[in-house]
Amino acid sequence: MSVTLCTLFEGDYHLGAAALLNSLHCSGFTGTFVCGYRGARPAWANRTAALAPLQVRWVEVTASIHLTNYKPVFMRACLHIHTPTATAVGYLDPDIVVKAPWPVLNRWIDSDGVALCEDVNANFPAGHPYRFVWKEFFARHQLEPVRALERYYNAGFVAVTRGRGSLLDLWASLIELAGRELGSLSVLKHSGPEALFHTIDQDALNMALLFEEVPVHATGPEGMDFLPGGHLLSHAAGGRKPWRGGFLREALSGRPPGTAHKQFHRFANSPVAAFSAGTLAWRRFELGAAAFLGRFYHRT
Repeated sequence: MSVTLCTLFEGDYHLGAAALLNSLHCSGFTGTFVCGYRGARPAWANRTAALAPLQVRWVEVTASIHLTNYKPVFMRACLHIHTPTATAVGYLDPDIVVKAPWPVLNRWIDSDGVALCEDVNANFPAGHPYRFVWKEFFARHQLEPVRALERYYNAGFVAVTRGRGSLLDLWASLIELAGRELGSLSVLKHSGPEALFHTIDQDALNMALLFEEVPVHATGPEGMDFLPGGHLLSHAAGGRKPWRGGFLREALSGRPPGTAHKQFHRFANSPVAAFSAGTLAWRRFELGAAAFLGRFYHRT
């Protein structure tokens, strides 16, 4: 079994990618990790030999769309171009770190299906009001679902085996359709209850699962530390990215650091150093002080 993993990033998200790689090294992953980047390579790119036997491959991305909407195309390229002997490909957002030993994740990813984690608001029954808008979208494009699913999955971690790669094709096609309906694929989110797509890549993934009877191997929201009790991944979803600091300021406003912020700092600087030693020491002090403050003061 040979699993390839990948991520996409630009701007300061490279700091998250470094922690993700460090966490995979700690987990025991020894395969190829493909970094799709837009803009300049990060300064730590020439220090990845420290991750051996994990191998890092760099691929510059020139697509003009928001990178999150490029996921299925990039995963497909990883399977067919960058690592053509891989038995499966897994994508992880650069604001995720891995907590579980690699053998646990390897069995999950390479299990003839699609590996996923449920999102924060995972309950998505057939009668949900957003489903009716989806049905209208399907009818406009002569699409007929082959099954009903009542859970909603996060697109920050998606892994498929080679034999189920058609899911990536369908996912990419639905993102393209979304772009035609919305007029652009350059933004991450659309707001408002009347919106057809709220998070384009994620909605399109969940739509694709209705048309492909691929086995779904999924955890609950705890799989990404959205709920307590998880042991697999930790996802710093939302706008509060752990590499940006500001934990004391956030704690004073009633928002102490979450589990994913703490997990990021476990892997922030070794074996690949994304921060200076002084910066990391301050961030860890600030994180601890903010967590302590949060025990007494937080929003309800």
